[in-house]
Amino acid sequence: MGIGERLKQERELKELSLDDIQKETKIQTRYLYAIEQENFKAMPGNFYVRAFIKEYATVLGLDPSELMEEYQQDLPFEQEEQVEMSRVNSSKKNKITTKVPAIFSLLPSIIVVVLIIGVVAVIWLFSQGFFTDDNTNQEAPVESENNSADEVELPPEQEETNASDDEGANEESSEETNQPEDTNESNEESTQQDENQEEEPSTTVTLNQSEDTTHNYTVESSAEELQLSVTSNSRNWLEIYDGNGEQLYFDNLTAEASPFETSITDLESLAFSFGAPEELSIMINDMAVELPEDINPNQPQNININIQHQ
Repeated sequence: MGIGERLKQERELKELSLDDIQKETKIQTRYLYAIEQENFKAMPGNFYVRAFIKEYATVLGLDPSELMEEYQQDLPFEQEEQVEMSRVNSSKKNKITTKVPAIFSLLPSIIVVVLIIGVVAVIWLFSQGFFTDDNTNQEAPVESENNSADEVELPPEQEETNASDDEGANEESSEETNQPEDTNESNEESTQQDENQEEEPSTTVTLNQSEDTTHNYTVESSAEELQLSVTSNSRNWLEIYDGNGEQLYFDNLTAEASPFETSITDLESLAFSFGAPEELSIMINDMAVELPEDINPNQPQNININIQHQ
């Protein structure tokens, strides 16, 4: 006796119809009939054979784990899982990662440092009287020549006027010396703002390929932590695996149990399988993994995600 015949006998003993089972499991009647006939090729994919049989057995009051172990050799899902995971690993190996050279990321900081050094050098030259001394030295010989050629004494009133002019020139020179300090402070503030903007982490989600019910994505993130959050608006079967094939989630996700959250910081790839795609929301660091608009909402969907840490 196969697993399909076993489920059918249990259903008839409990005097239940396929429609009754459909109402409890939300699995379409044609898939329930295919399970009883062991026509697994009629299923949406071998990946879902195990999930649908577990739901069917639970409604009939059977132990899903014991039933799956007893009829393990009759089910095709073992081979399908190995093929699916090999596809994920192959996609990961074939993905060409591009990283920006380190020199380009340091270039803005180098330019800012050079500008700061230049401003400090100008301020130091002003404070040392580098620019004012040149003018004084150039004017001194002229006065000396005039004094040697014509020894003329200026009237007292004219000497006072010249003294006041010199004081005014010194005040203007001191004001000009203070202006670069204000410029230096504004440059330092803008530099700190630019550095803060450059250091903000970012996460992007890109759809690379979509074919029928399988969709491949790439997640690029510079954040130190990556958080996965999955929310369902109704009862929805959900399976999540990491790149090593280990289960992260394998159960029905309901609105009451939502969201399912877990850290994926150390992972390099993920694989999702679920039904009712319009009722499910997948977020990675608050970035939505959006399905294409032309999918069939009545078919289960598969998502493969390649994670790149920057």
